[in-house]
Amino acid sequence: MTQSILLDIGIIILFAAILANLAKVAKQPLILGYVLAGILIGPSVFGILKNLELIKILSELGIAFLLFIVGLELDLKKLKEVGKFASLTGAIQVFTVTAITLFIAMIWLDSIEALYVGLIVAFSSTMVVIKLISDSDELDTLHGRLILGILIIQDVLAIIILPLLSGAKIFTLSFLGLAIAKVLLLLAVAYLLGKTIIQSVIKSSAKNHELLFITAVSVCFLFAGLGYLLDFSIAVGAFIGGVLIGNTHYSLEISGRVKALRDFFAVIFFVTLGSQIQFNHLLEKLPILLLLLFLVLILKPFIFFFLLKLFRHSNRTAFISSLSLAQISEFSLVLALEGFLNGTLSQEMFNLIIILAIITITLSSYLIKYHKGLFSRFENFLQPLDKFVSTKDLSYLPDKYENHVVLFGVHRMGSKIVSTLKKQKKKIVAVDYNPDIIKNLIHQGIPSIYGDYGNLDVLHAARIGKAKMIISTIPNLQENNLLLKIVKSVNKNILVFVTAKTSADALSLYTHGADFVAVPEILAGQKICDYVTHLKPNEIRKWGRTYYKELTGRTS
Repeated sequence: MTQSILLDIGIIILFAAILANLAKVAKQPLILGYVLAGILIGPSVFGILKNLELIKILSELGIAFLLFIVGLELDLKKLKEVGKFASLTGAIQVFTVTAITLFIAMIWLDSIEALYVGLIVAFSSTMVVIKLISDSDELDTLHGRLILGILIIQDVLAIIILPLLSGAKIFTLSFLGLAIAKVLLLLAVAYLLGKTIIQSVIKSSAKNHELLFITAVSVCFLFAGLGYLLDFSIAVGAFIGGVLIGNTHYSLEISGRVKALRDFFAVIFFVTLGSQIQFNHLLEKLPILLLLLFLVLILKPFIFFFLLKLFRHSNRTAFISSLSLAQISEFSLVLALEGFLNGTLSQEMFNLIIILAIITITLSSYLIKYHKGLFSRFENFLQPLDKFVSTKDLSYLPDKYENHVVLFGVHRMGSKIVSTLKKQKKKIVAVDYNPDIIKNLIHQGIPSIYGDYGNLDVLHAARIGKAKMIISTIPNLQENNLLLKIVKSVNKNILVFVTAKTSADALSLYTHGADFVAVPEILAGQKICDYVTHLKPNEIRKWGRTYYKELTGRTS
C-alpha cells in the first residue's frame, strides 16, 4: 500500500509536469495542465491512479495550504485601500449573479445544490486574472486596480461563505445560525490565541528559519484541526491561521517558505479535480453546460459592466474590467470539490463545473490578452453610454497651446518625466486614463487630458500636430506602433520617445519611425554601469539616499 500510494504521487507529479509544460508552451494557465493531467490518469481515460481515496485526502491538504497562503497574503489593511466602489461592485455582483443563477438552476436542481452552482458561477479567479494582468503590465492601471479590488472582496466573501456551506444538506435558518455561531467561536479562539500565545511563539521562532517554517505550518494544522472539530472544511481553519500569521512582521518570510509546500499539494488538488471527471452522459448535459457558459461569459461581464457604468466609469474601463472577470475561480473549484465530497453536488454537476473551469479559464487568457482590440470593435456601439460618465474637471488645456511635450502614461516612469519637465519650465500635456492622476495634475496647473492614447479624438485634443515631442511610457507594441503611424502622418518632424518590453518590440518600433525606444531593463543596466564607472562609492550612496526619499514620498 505504501509503495502504491508513493507510486501514484509520482505519477501525478510526472503527468502534471508534462501537461503544465505543454500548457506553458501554449501560453495557457498552468492550472489547466494540472486538471488535464488528472483527466488523463483518472479512471475515465487511462485509469493509472489506484488509490483515489488517499489521493482525495492529499488534495484536501492542497486546499488547506492554498487557502493558508491566501490568508498569509491577505493584508487586512488592503481592505481599506480597495475603495468603496470596488467593494460595492464586488459584493453586489456576487449577490446578483448568485441570485440569478440560483433561480435558473432550481429548475432542475434542489435549492442547496443550486446555491452551490450560483456561488461557483459568481466568483472570478484571483490567481489567473492577476497573473495575466501582471504579465501585460496593467496591474497599476485604473482597470487593473478596480479588478484587484473586486477580486479581494470576492475572496473575502468566499471565505465567509465556505464555512457556512460546509456540511450543508438542507439550508435552514437554524443551520445558518449554528454555522455563524461556530464561525464566530473559531474567530474568537483565533483572536485570543493570536494575541497571547501565537504572536510570542512566532517572534521567538523567527531567530531560526527552520523553526519559523515548522511553527507556521503547525499553526496551519492547529486551525485546520479546530475547523474540523467544528464540522468545517479544514481549509477554512487553515485560512484563518494564515490571516493570523499574515498580519505579523514575519508574513513575507513565512509565505516564501510555505509556498513550495503549497505548490506541491495544490498540484495534487488540481490533478485530483481532473481525475474525478466522468464522461458518461456528458452529451446529454450539453445544454446545461452551454447555459453555464452563457452565465459566466455573458451575464457576469454584463453585470460587472452595468455596475461599473453605474459608478460613472468610462466605457473602456468598464468593458476591460468586466471582460477580465469572465471565468470561474479557484474558490469555485474548492466549493465544487467540497460539495462533491459531502454529497451536495452530483457527479454530473461536478463534471460540468470542472469542464466550465477549463473552458472559461482558457478563454480568459485570450480575452485579457486581446481586450483592447475587442473594445475597439465595440467602441462605436458603446459610445452613447459615455455621456453618463462624469468627465467634468478631467480636461484642462490652454488656448493656442503649441511647441509642447505630449506625455502618454503618467504613472511610475511618467511621474518622473513630469517632474523633470516642470523644473525645466517646458510646456506639457499629460494624457492618462486614470481620473485620479488627471485630477491631481490639473490641481497642480499642468495641462492634462483624460483618455486613452489609442483614441483619435484624444490625440487631436492633445494637439499632436502642434507638439514638438511625444513621449509614451506605456509598453504596448500594437498601440505604440499605431501612435507612431498617426503622429508621423500629422507631423513628420516631431521627436517621438516610446517604451518597449523587449528588444524585439524595440526593433519593431524603430522600423515604424520611433526616434528613441526605451527598454526599462536595458536602461536600468546601463544606469548601473554608468554609476559604477563614473561615481565613487560615497556618490553612489548619495544617489541611493535620493532615490529612497523619492520612493518613500510616492508610497506615503
